[in-house]
Amino acid sequence: MGVEDGPKQIDQQPEMPKVETATKPPDDSEGLASRDLKAEEKVARERDQAKIAEVRASLGLEQAEDQKATKQHLQEYLGLNESDVERVSLIKAKNLPEHYQTQREALNDERLDEVTIAVIPDDLWVKGSQPSESSAENQLILIKQSYFEAQENPDEIAWLCHELAHCQNFLNSESPEAYQDNMQKFAFEDLKTEYIYPNNPVEQYTFIKQFQFLKDQGKSREDVLAMISEHYEDEDFPFFNRLLDSVYGK
Repeated sequence: MGVEDGPKQIDQQPEMPKVETATKPPDDSEGLASRDLKAEEKVARERDQAKIAEVRASLGLEQAEDQKATKQHLQEYLGLNESDVERVSLIKAKNLPEHYQTQREALNDERLDEVTIAVIPDDLWVKGSQPSESSAENQLILIKQSYFEAQENPDEIAWLCHELAHCQNFLNSESPEAYQDNMQKFAFEDLKTEYIYPNNPVEQYTFIKQFQFLKDQGKSREDVLAMISEHYEDEDFPFFNRLLDSVYGK
């Protein structure tokens, strides 16, 4: 038996050098997206605010132009000079004092919110004892200042409701011509007098609205007749009584 030359050597794999991998930086894509979104939102807000400012400026210009046109109309209609017309106050119906709002609300018509009320100083008033009148085509109501500002029983007879009803009737008409045509014909042929006023379809509409409001406010038929008698002649009362029949019953 032969003697081995020595212990058998075990083959070993050579040790491979370690490969160092680069460390991946933290992913900040979510943070970047969030910052981008906030930046976009800021830009959008600024753009919206600019648009709002532009609209407000436009409305301001429109309101100024509207008031200028109204005062020009009043200057020509009332024969005023420039300094006098500047004494006229203009108020939108939606901004009327609280004690007038019930009359506007009684007509239940948002279109009337933009009707302009021109408060005319007493020394510029040209309609005598009549405290108000309407220019329905212009969606404009003229009212005597002392009457408008009365502290005791302001507008007890509800002329403002009557004038607003004129504006409403005009808006309901097929055309301006149709409105004017209705002012020029009798509402009740059997009640004809020398004059078409007040017996015409437009006044029929406006007085019924006025009388209905007064009834709802607790005024009796006799109360209404007493108030109306201060402004109209005896020959007009068959017309008024017929309207009161439709509101209060015969």
